Amino acid sequence: MYEFKLPDIGEGLSEAELLEWTVKVGDRVTEGDEVAMISTDKVNVDLTSPATGVVTGLFGEPGDVINVGTLIMRIDDGSATSTETRADEAAGLEKNSGVPADVNGTKAAQAPGPVKAAPVVRRYAAEQGVEIALITGSGPGGQVLRGDIDAFLAASQDAAEDSAGIQRMTLSGPRLAAAQRLAQADSTQVTTTISFEVRADALLENLQKLSGDAAEKVVRLTPTALVAKCLARVLGEHPHFNATIAENNNELLLHEGVNLGLAVDTAEGLMVPVIRGLESMSVLEIAIEIDRLAGLARSGALELGDVRDSTFTLSSTGGLESVTITATTPIINYPNVATLWVSRISERPRVVDGKLGAGPMMACSLSFDHRFLHGADGMAFINDLEKAFNLNL
Repeated sequence: MYEFKLPDIGEGLSEAELLEWTVKVGDRVTEGDEVAMISTDKVNVDLTSPATGVVTGLFGEPGDVINVGTLIMRIDDGSATSTETRADEAAGLEKNSGVPADVNGTKAAQAPGPVKAAPVVRRYAAEQGVEIALITGSGPGGQVLRGDIDAFLAASQDAAEDSAGIQRMTLSGPRLAAAQRLAQADSTQVTTTISFEVRADALLENLQKLSGDAAEKVVRLTPTALVAKCLARVLGEHPHFNATIAENNNELLLHEGVNLGLAVDTAEGLMVPVIRGLESMSVLEIAIEIDRLAGLARSGALELGDVRDSTFTLSSTGGLESVTITATTPIINYPNVATLWVSRISERPRVVDGKLGAGPMMACSLSFDHRFLHGADGMAFINDLEKAFNLNL
């Protein structure tokens, strides 16, 4: 027997939610076949079989939150499993699910008694202030699942709230992960923000010049790709901004390559896919990668490798603005040490060569952790960024 335990899928995660099984007991699987889908704080991940054989046991129900290292599947691959191991496994199943199991690993019948629910479900009920004994379970043998608690909460909303038109929005999935990271950044980092405006004449000239080539590549060129290219140049000159924080050691880790996190608004919340090796990419290559990653983010198809290891973050509201935003305070994407926000390019009053006129301007806000970077560092970065915006790309 092969005992498949929930693997460590990286990013320092200790648990994941089981979304669905794609196999059932009795199915034959080949090593590498998809057997389940789980959800981490950031993305959904397909689990594949680590062995070839027949599925003889599935442990966990959709909606369960499972710790890394917990047994989730048993596969008969022809190898022997000792009676002692199977007894330990059965005891573990009984402890985790609240349903007794015999040494063959099958759930035994249970007389009426305490509510059947996994420990994680009981914890979730307590967190929601729900008496689990009031819940009618929809799982095997009446086992209470997390979805049963959610359904109970939805059905038991106060009538006064209903009449007042109040709705509940529960943070979960990517929205919950983003909320937790933002709260961590806000409570840990000493954020300083400098807002400024830059002339965008050269950016628009470069945009017009390169748009023909972009059309041939079947990609829409936006100012974001040009800003990213300029950032690659400036981050190479200011390595302390292209860095991540090792909080436990009070260290700043300086990165040679630029992995740019790009904030993308999706129906499921804010996602931050990562453009890797930005320093070696052309503007058109950047545009193609932005288009690819944004598409994956909005379709919910990002993988772990698409969202990890950013060294700096860029956000832009240009495509969302119906008014011109002139300043904001972007929260740093922890453990990055800095982030840049840019607005749409719009015609604004400005003084050029001592004369008042109007021209294309872009508002920017740079946030950085004041523990590692100071005001003079920020000004030097901004000055070089403004110069990069005026170069011929």
